[in-house]
Amino acid sequence: MRLKVFEAGTLIAEADVFAVDPPMGVVMAKLFPTDAYHQSRHASVIDAEFVGDRGDILQIETPDGFAIRSERVSILDFPTLDDRETHILGIYEPSLDEIIKDHPNLTDL
Repeated sequence: MRLKVFEAGTLIAEADVFAVDPPMGVVMAKLFPTDAYHQSRHASVIDAEFVGDRGDILQIETPDGFAIRSERVSILDFPTLDDRETHILGIYEPSLDEIIKDHPNLTDL
Protein backbone atom coordinates (compact mmCIF):
# COMPACT_ATOMS: atom_id res chain seq x y z
CA MET A 1 0.00 0.00 0.00
CA ARG A 2 1.25 3.47 -0.84
CA LEU A 3 0.45 6.08 1.81
CA LYS A 4 0.55 9.85 1.38
CA VAL A 5 2.37 12.15 3.80
CA PHE A 6 1.19 15.75 4.13
CA GLU A 7 2.10 18.91 5.97
CA ALA A 8 -0.76 21.40 6.14
CA GLY A 9 -2.39 19.98 3.00
CA THR A 10 0.86 19.88 0.98
CA LEU A 11 2.03 16.47 -0.19
CA ILE A 12 5.61 16.08 1.05
CA ALA A 13 6.07 12.36 0.34
CA GLU A 14 4.56 9.03 -0.51
CA ALA A 15 5.44 5.90 1.44
CA ASP A 16 5.26 2.19 0.63
CA VAL A 17 4.39 -0.02 3.60
CA PHE A 18 7.00 -2.74 4.10
CA ALA A 19 6.51 -3.89 7.72
CA VAL A 20 3.86 -3.93 10.43
CA ASP A 21 3.63 -4.81 14.10
CA PRO A 22 -0.09 -5.48 14.65
CA PRO A 23 -0.05 -5.77 18.48
CA MET A 24 1.65 -2.39 18.73
CA GLY A 25 -0.33 -0.75 15.91
CA VAL A 26 2.89 0.17 14.09
CA VAL A 27 3.48 0.55 10.35
CA MET A 28 6.85 1.18 8.72
CA ALA A 29 7.08 2.46 5.17
CA LYS A 30 9.80 3.41 2.68
CA LEU A 31 9.56 7.16 2.07
CA PHE A 32 9.67 8.79 -1.37
CA PRO A 33 9.85 12.58 -0.89
CA THR A 34 8.38 15.21 -3.19
CA ASP A 35 10.01 18.59 -3.83
CA ALA A 36 8.05 19.93 -0.83
CA TYR A 37 9.94 17.66 1.59
CA HIS A 38 12.60 19.39 3.70
CA GLN A 39 14.79 17.16 5.83
CA SER A 40 15.41 19.81 8.49
CA ARG A 41 11.68 20.53 8.83
CA HIS A 42 10.16 17.04 8.52
CA ALA A 43 12.68 14.42 9.72
CA SER A 44 12.90 13.48 13.39
CA VAL A 45 16.02 11.37 12.85
CA ILE A 46 18.84 12.30 10.47
CA ASP A 47 21.68 9.81 9.94
CA ALA A 48 20.68 7.94 13.12
CA GLU A 49 20.69 11.09 15.27
CA PHE A 50 17.44 12.27 16.89
CA VAL A 51 17.08 15.94 15.97
CA GLY A 52 13.61 16.62 17.39
CA ASP A 53 10.02 15.48 17.22
CA ARG A 54 8.61 16.75 13.92
CA GLY A 55 5.62 14.40 13.75
CA ASP A 56 3.09 16.89 15.09
CA ILE A 57 3.04 18.72 11.71
CA LEU A 58 2.60 15.56 9.60
CA GLN A 59 -0.58 13.86 8.44
CA ILE A 60 -0.78 10.43 6.80
CA GLU A 61 -3.54 9.29 4.44
CA THR A 62 -4.46 6.00 2.81
CA PRO A 63 -4.60 5.91 -1.02
CA ASP A 64 -8.36 6.54 -0.88
CA GLY A 65 -7.91 9.70 1.18
CA PHE A 66 -8.72 8.47 4.70
CA ALA A 67 -6.62 10.06 7.44
CA ILE A 68 -4.63 7.64 9.57
CA ARG A 69 -5.00 8.56 13.22
CA SER A 70 -2.13 7.54 15.45
CA GLU A 71 -0.13 8.51 18.50
CA ARG A 72 2.97 9.56 16.54
CA VAL A 73 4.49 9.85 13.07
CA SER A 74 8.23 9.92 12.62
CA ILE A 75 10.44 10.32 9.55
CA LEU A 76 13.89 8.76 9.64
CA ASP A 77 16.19 10.23 6.99
CA PHE A 78 19.57 8.67 6.18
CA PRO A 79 21.04 10.91 3.45
CA THR A 80 24.41 9.16 3.48
CA LEU A 81 22.57 5.93 2.57
CA ASP A 82 19.99 7.70 0.34
CA ASP A 83 17.28 5.99 2.39
CA ARG A 84 14.19 7.37 4.13
CA GLU A 85 11.42 5.76 6.17
CA THR A 86 8.35 6.80 8.06
CA HIS A 87 7.15 5.02 11.18
CA ILE A 88 3.53 5.40 12.22
CA LEU A 89 3.13 4.45 15.87
CA GLY A 90 0.01 3.56 17.85
CA ILE A 91 -2.47 3.51 14.96
CA TYR A 92 -6.06 3.53 16.11
CA GLU A 93 -7.97 4.52 12.96
CA PRO A 94 -8.47 2.94 10.47
CA SER A 95 -7.73 -0.56 11.68
CA LEU A 96 -4.35 -2.05 10.83
CA ASP A 97 -6.19 -4.78 8.89
CA GLU A 98 -7.70 -2.10 6.67
CA ILE A 99 -4.31 -0.49 6.06
CA ILE A 100 -2.61 -3.73 4.97
CA LYS A 101 -5.59 -5.51 3.34
CA ASP A 102 -4.14 -5.36 -0.18
CA HIS A 103 -0.53 -6.08 0.72
CA PRO A 104 0.18 -9.72 -0.22
CA ASN A 105 3.20 -10.08 2.09
CA LEU A 106 1.54 -8.57 5.15
CA THR A 107 -2.00 -9.94 5.18
CA ASP A 108 -1.01 -13.32 6.65
CA LEU A 109 0.53 -11.83 9.82
